[in-house]
Amino acid sequence: MAWRSSGINNNEMIDNLKRFGVISSGVVENGFRAVDRRHFVPAGNEELAHTDQPLKEGNIHISAPHIYGAALEALELKQNSTLSFLNIGSGTGYLSAIVAKILGPKSLNFGIEIHQDVIDHCHSSLKAWSSSHGPTNAARSHPRIIRGNGLCISASVGESILGFDRIYIGAAIQRSNLLHISKLLSPGGILVGPVDDNLVKVIRNEEGKHDASLTTARRDNSSAESGNESDEEEGISDGFAVQVLSRVRFASLLRLPTFDTIIPAQAWSPEEHQYFPDAFQKASSEIMMCANSDYVQPLPPQPKPEERVNVSAVLPKSLWVEVLSFTHRRWFAPDRNNVEYLKTRLQEEKDKAAKAEQARLDLEARCQVAERERDVYRLLARRWQSRLQ
Repeated sequence: MAWRSSGINNNEMIDNLKRFGVISSGVVENGFRAVDRRHFVPAGNEELAHTDQPLKEGNIHISAPHIYGAALEALELKQNSTLSFLNIGSGTGYLSAIVAKILGPKSLNFGIEIHQDVIDHCHSSLKAWSSSHGPTNAARSHPRIIRGNGLCISASVGESILGFDRIYIGAAIQRSNLLHISKLLSPGGILVGPVDDNLVKVIRNEEGKHDASLTTARRDNSSAESGNESDEEEGISDGFAVQVLSRVRFASLLRLPTFDTIIPAQAWSPEEHQYFPDAFQKASSEIMMCANSDYVQPLPPQPKPEERVNVSAVLPKSLWVEVLSFTHRRWFAPDRNNVEYLKTRLQEEKDKAAKAEQARLDLEARCQVAERERDVYRLLARRWQSRLQ
């Protein structure tokens, strides 16, 4: 699988990623096809852009495509959704661009990078990619790259307060750092990244309770990878489930220089209204319309003793614009209880099982074809052998 998915162009590289089972979902495949790796490789490496290998020039580094493919599949991204994404050690911006293409303009997409020259390369790469797609590729979908230290992200200020739905770590961290970064996940969120020499997947449970089923799966997988099961539990607490995906070798995430890194919260404004979740758009639009109505409202068809009033009319519309600018994009989202979360996870597991069963049937069919070909070749070999005798 790994290191064998090179191609002469972007589409051939992706075809090989599919062929060797690195990517399997249509969402991830379409994201890869929409973002040509050539725009993001370090300068002078354009001829190697579609080889399945990492490329590095100075501080600018881009991982091998099969690493990104495995990570994107594990992140379980939802197309055209309102998910928030954080890329720690965002580098060239290649992965962030693919995620932006998948999630769409109503999502949040942040990248944290410590080197200014890498940020400059990322911005120029995103601009080149955007230009190649023309006006259909909205700039609003582009990741917002922030200069900072990924190990020093403040969890009590800005967008981090409510957490991120998906997090990818682009460089190796130690187990002792995993808990702090995992706490940046929102309930039900997924983190994928290298911890020491393992590519791990961390899921934060909806109610903060320990998910024994996923931990069991992690132990089953990790026992084949390493002889020490308990080591994977270090640096993580109950409320999170950890699964080892594969063995990997990454450069370490830089610890120095250390300085507070704040991810600013997205403020609502009339100009940004169209990029907020549907529930927020509906509720805020209703408030604005009601703000223009009379405070005293007519009685319903079947009168009640109390008087119906329009609370939104207490404040003028201009003040509601100011109030809404202090709310979070999830402010009007309905609360999801643990039962709904478990139903969602169950459906996802059923979908995965169905895909695995289909893959098994496809492999069995291929094996049967190969066996028939083998029998034909054996028969031909016997005939030639008899003629030679």
